[in-house]
Amino acid sequence: MRSPDRSVPHGYRLRPGTDLLDLAERLREAMAPVRDRAEIVQVAEFAAKALDTADLAGTPRPESVIFDAVQAQAVHVGQILAGEHSCHLNTVTVAVSDDPETGLLYALMFPKHPAFAAELDELELGDYYPYWNEADTEQQRPTGVSAAEWERRAETWTRVLRGTDPWDPTGMFRIDVGNVYPDADLINRAADVFAAMPSIEDRIHHALHELQNRQEFDSPSELMAFVNAMPEHQQRIEAGLKPITLEDIAGGVR
Repeated sequence: MRSPDRSVPHGYRLRPGTDLLDLAERLREAMAPVRDRAEIVQVAEFAAKALDTADLAGTPRPESVIFDAVQAQAVHVGQILAGEHSCHLNTVTVAVSDDPETGLLYALMFPKHPAFAAELDELELGDYYPYWNEADTEQQRPTGVSAAEWERRAETWTRVLRGTDPWDPTGMFRIDVGNVYPDADLINRAADVFAAMPSIEDRIHHALHELQNRQEFDSPSELMAFVNAMPEHQQRIEAGLKPITLEDIAGGVR
């Protein structure tokens, strides 16, 4: 029985003749706008949350909301890195090594955000070339891959990995794209953040979610009373939320 630590569902066989420096540049060019968009959306969500919190509390809206939102995103990233949240980081890591028998290059791809995974598929860098132990994972190999081919993949990945952990590889050529923390220049991009502002429906949903998370119930009857009152809570939130303008984001239209 093969060890499950050779499971590589994130494995790819790169195209023959792939130049690693060109690959790194291609990845950075393709992923930069994806990361930029993801960061802007996240900062917009924190900005909306700050404004909505003030609206629902009946207090003045913060004047430096874009600065506060970028700071909040940086704190959130720190919480992710500390293991307090399981949200996606705006980074991509690709680890590459060769098969010493054939000279072909194989890659392990770690897109931390779903948008990166979609972009990697669009780039068509090579063939999806996974392997896992069917008995250990209780998951069948892909349709159309024969048992003999699956065995060859196991042998190939054994040579390529050279004993390293496929989920935390060492001794491989690494390409890291993106910074984990938000770019400071986002505080000057109020128009972009405003364009990515969540819809009123999303703002209501997030406010309801925050309300639920703050609740503590001493009995099942208290829980049921809260659940039964959800329509009233939603109506109150809808009535309390105000439109968000560019001036709200920037503290003066920019």
